Amino acid sequence: MRRRCDDPLPLATGARAPFPGVPMSDALSDPIFAVLLDSPPPPVDTAAAEALVRDLWGIEGRAESLACERDANFRITTEAGPGYVLKVANPAEAPATTAFQVEALRWLEGRSPALPVPRMVATRTGDFLAPLALADGRGSTVRLLSWVPGTPVARTGGAGPLADQIGTLAAQLGAGLAGFRHPASGHEILWDIRHLPRLMPLLASLPAGALRDQLQAEIDHFAAAVAPRLPALRWQVVHNDLNHHNIVIDPQAPGRIAGVLDFGDMVRTARAIDVAVAASYLTHLEEDPLAPVARMVAAYAAVAPLDAAEVELLRDLIVARLVASIAITEWRAARYPENAEYILRNNRGARAGMAGFAALPRETVTAALRAAAEEGVR
Repeated sequence: MRRRCDDPLPLATGARAPFPGVPMSDALSDPIFAVLLDSPPPPVDTAAAEALVRDLWGIEGRAESLACERDANFRITTEAGPGYVLKVANPAEAPATTAFQVEALRWLEGRSPALPVPRMVATRTGDFLAPLALADGRGSTVRLLSWVPGTPVARTGGAGPLADQIGTLAAQLGAGLAGFRHPASGHEILWDIRHLPRLMPLLASLPAGALRDQLQAEIDHFAAAVAPRLPALRWQVVHNDLNHHNIVIDPQAPGRIAGVLDFGDMVRTARAIDVAVAASYLTHLEEDPLAPVARMVAAYAAVAPLDAAEVELLRDLIVARLVASIAITEWRAARYPENAEYILRNNRGARAGMAGFAALPRETVTAALRAAAEEGVR
């Protein structure tokens, strides 16, 4: 769930163009930047949200606005049950993309009903997605999902001990989505790290120095040594955003994961990318940055064994996600300072991951992850 960039961005001194032969001044004409929308969120307040739920779903409830980058989201509390989440899509989001997210959740409900994910709630007319005319004249869509109770792992500081559970859950979720097909599943988003080389111009948002040089070097390595090997990996629809704000734990049993949220970055891509995304958020949690990542990979492989080709690229894919997290959020925070705190919520961890995990010898990391993947299938 990102915004579009239409404004020109000054480019870092010495930065290289993301495509051979493409002038740096033309870099942000790349259509992938259209995903970072400048379209303002839908002008929907809590009173309007309550009216929508009442009129479309026949549910009486109290609305509370939820933090979001570009949509208008509300928690709907009712007298009975955990409640719901009302999502009013940003008008700039392609209707096919919204439908893709809806159908993926419906697929999971039918194929993997035990997975702790939100469920789509049909309107009184049996629809899962309803058109909505906004007060500012734009058109949108609205949908209702079940509320998944729990406390985000990010608020507990306890993700390290949960590494094995995160690996198991990631594998189960991936297995649940395997086989799902949708015409919009291949949409291009910046947060699909197979597109990492196209983020090079965003490094201009960082001050010149060691970090920017490190990110640039990793992007160059990815373009030369990783991207050409991705097409040969297993591909499927994946969640693509298992960060610790999107994983909740049971408040009555703090050591148990209770659910997964936010399917807005789903995409069809290499399966190993989903593993790497989840692992990247573990790289800054322990003195040994490799330890929780290895536990997560072993747990994943115990449910869904990883191919040798996937394991060989895991280190670089994990670092690619760290690079993307820093580059995208730094750029967006500079453009939207009023929302910087929310945008940068994972930035500090990504920087720590670059300082620790990414600084380890590549061969050392790959050998450890290879051993972890083998341990998982024993």
